[in-house]
Amino acid sequence: MTVRDKVLQAAERIAETKPFDAITFAEVAEAAQVHWTAVRRHFGGKREMREWLKEKQEARDPALADTKTRVLESAASVFSAFGYTNASLDKVAEHAGLSKGAVYWHFSSKQDLFLAMLEGHYERQLRMLPGQIERVLQAEEPASALAEWLASQLLCLESGEADSMLFMEFLVSGRDPDIRERMSKLHRSLLSRVAELLLELQRRRYLDDSADPYSIAAMFDALLKGVLVEWILDPRPERLRSLIRTVSRTLGQGIVVKR
Repeated sequence: MTVRDKVLQAAERIAETKPFDAITFAEVAEAAQVHWTAVRRHFGGKREMREWLKEKQEARDPALADTKTRVLESAASVFSAFGYTNASLDKVAEHAGLSKGAVYWHFSSKQDLFLAMLEGHYERQLRMLPGQIERVLQAEEPASALAEWLASQLLCLESGEADSMLFMEFLVSGRDPDIRERMSKLHRSLLSRVAELLLELQRRRYLDDSADPYSIAAMFDALLKGVLVEWILDPRPERLRSLIRTVSRTLGQGIVVKR
């Protein structure tokens, strides 16, 4: 049996009795009778190991996946009602009608839970993005269609003020290095996937190819966050709409190839 086989089998045995996020390199190493660095080498890192363990646990017991969905749905309600600062895993458990242990099985902290919600939100956005962009490109006037699409994205701030405030609360309150790193990876992943779509548009000659697509994606994201800050500081609908029209028109004219 290879060292890798020993490590994986030991990790699976431990996962039968403990939550995935409570398992350490040292425990797996002791069970596999190898040095802890061998465990790290085969998994790549603590987070990667725990993601692997979580998948194994949920595959073995589908009820765990169902419980996780209930937790995430209740978390959305609790965060919306109490704000990020005043929400807690205990309140989420109460809202979901679950024990505290059931919530802590899936999420080790409030930050961990909120980040999971954010990941789901990003994934939904990315699934819809290709179709949205294709509709823009098929319009008679792509530049105007792009401006309208950008406006529709930014106007979500007006109807989703609570969600926007939650994101800002989370962003400024997170001090856990592991959570910060996860947030950074999620952010880079989002921008990279958007940049892939933008690169394809440049290849098809819909967008100006003189700018780096990742930088364009980062610019969109920075503008969105900047508009969010403006909305928080000056929440007048007429000012928001005027700002969005200006931003959308300027971007549409600047990067769409004229036909």
